[in-house]
Amino acid sequence: MVRNPKHFPTLLIVCILMSIIFYIVSNIVCFFHERKKSLNARPSVTHGAALSTEEQQMANYLRDQEDK
Repeated sequence: MVRNPKHFPTLLIVCILMSIIFYIVSNIVCFFHERKKSLNARPSVTHGAALSTEEQQMANYLRDQEDK
């Protein structure tokens, strides 16, 4: 591969730095993607369960409190 063995440390450092940069960039992308996804999705207080009238009123109250 490399004809000069003295280049090995340089190649190693470059590869390690590139992997660190890619790791940081991927974490930033994941962070903003999760943030965008959580802002767009409205969490369900009831999780789709059938509720009585009183429970529905409480769920609506809690949902309104989350919006404030």
